[in-house]
Amino acid sequence: MNNKILLIGGFHEAIELCESESIQLIGIIDNYKTGTYLGYKIFGNDDNAAEIYNAFSNVPVFITPDSPQKRSRLSQIYGDLGFGFSNLISSNSLISKSADIGKGVFIQSKVNISSFVRVGNFTRLNTMANIMHDTTIGDYCTIAPNAVILGNVDIGSHSYIGANATILPHLSIGSNVIIGAGAVVTKSIPSGVIMVGNPARELVAS
Repeated sequence: MNNKILLIGGFHEAIELCESESIQLIGIIDNYKTGTYLGYKIFGNDDNAAEIYNAFSNVPVFITPDSPQKRSRLSQIYGDLGFGFSNLISSNSLISKSADIGKGVFIQSKVNISSFVRVGNFTRLNTMANIMHDTTIGDYCTIAPNAVILGNVDIGSHSYIGANATILPHLSIGSNVIIGAGAVVTKSIPSGVIMVGNPARELVAS
């Protein structure tokens, strides 16, 4: 992990994790905040990104928004400008030595990542998420707090797994899927659907 970082988005949990991990937070790029936030300088917004790169080209950025789609868009913007991307990982998480962690990944406190798990680029694993063996999580996913993903699960990109959701073993979850909070997924799910309940069923607009 780099010891210097710029945050894309003034997200207080990311700021506090930088502080607890002794990462030097150079400043923040944010579309809504100006001046300072929690004592850190706001350098500007996305429109100022090229100018900020000229000043801090050697400092990687970390993209904070919770939305998979926002992270996808921002990674394209900042990657095209030449920025490098940092991970932000809590030392209070438990990560198997055989796990494969992509770039731009956010792993908050007390996350468990078991053997031979693959975590894709720009994916976010929230507090106390439990990712069991041989699971693959695609790029730009968000796994909310206390979600449990059991062994040999394959999750497509840009999917959002809600808080306290459980995905049973040997299932395939498509891309752009939303699984609601507390849902229990008992069968494989195609792309682009919303699943809620126990057992999880597709939410169909009335």
